[in-house]
Amino acid sequence: WLWSIHRHKATLSAAPNFAYELCLKNIRDDDIRGLDLSSLRMLVSGAEPVSPSTIERFTRRFEKYGFRPEAMAPVYGLAESSVGLAFPPVGRLPIVDRVEREAISREGVARPVKKKDAASVEFVACGRPLPGHQIRIIDQSSWELPERREGRLQFKGPSATKGYFRDEEKTRALFDGEWLESGDLGYIAGGDVFITGRTKDIIIRAGRNIYPHELEEFVGNIEGVRKGCVAAFASSDPGTGTERLIILAETRIEDTEHLDALRNRISVAATDLLELPPDEVVLV
Repeated sequence: WLWSIHRHKATLSAAPNFAYELCLKNIRDDDIRGLDLSSLRMLVSGAEPVSPSTIERFTRRFEKYGFRPEAMAPVYGLAESSVGLAFPPVGRLPIVDRVEREAISREGVARPVKKKDAASVEFVACGRPLPGHQIRIIDQSSWELPERREGRLQFKGPSATKGYFRDEEKTRALFDGEWLESGDLGYIAGGDVFITGRTKDIIIRAGRNIYPHELEEFVGNIEGVRKGCVAAFASSDPGTGTERLIILAETRIEDTEHLDALRNRISVAATDLLELPPDEVVLV
């Protein structure tokens, strides 16, 4: 991929977040000696949650090969809008919004903070609606929310679908008047859209929202866990009336003692991040 950009002097290319992680993990300096990425005007990251850490590390690693930080472009789109819906201006550095974890998870308020620690969480700006398109954030009563309030993301525009082929039930659920449901949660700040998660993926535990993709990335960085092979999900608990937090992680470790130690490290790390322990850690 990178050598193709080099050979053809490509100015635009795109990949999901995991592709950038693969580049960081698998490409050795000897493999790309002489590589030149300076032709790129925009390198798009989308199709799945964009990690602030990934774009920062990719930029730092490949800057010496001509990659310009302002070429990195986190975007937002979905099939129901013919893929593209929001893009940042060409040549703008990526924007990462650091907000108070407690405020966003309990109140749905994206309150900015300066300090990067366990009490904060970061989201990447995915740009602004393409010309002729609109995005709004609404609450559970379909009232439009102001800036920095998390809610359901809806959209409309000339690229929006008319519905699902031969599926009237799903089509009815897709539309809210003239607006379409994205299935995503997010907020708007400074004109940019920030995606916080999928509506169906959010885990609600002890009155707060837990964002699985953030926890999965965090656990994936623990030694012994296969990066990109972690799933955090909820399992309803009728006894308590809340959801149990389950972390499933792949590992190549087979020794029982080492597996127990890894399970404990994951539990401690998750507790440090969320201030809530997982109910179960499963290693496969």
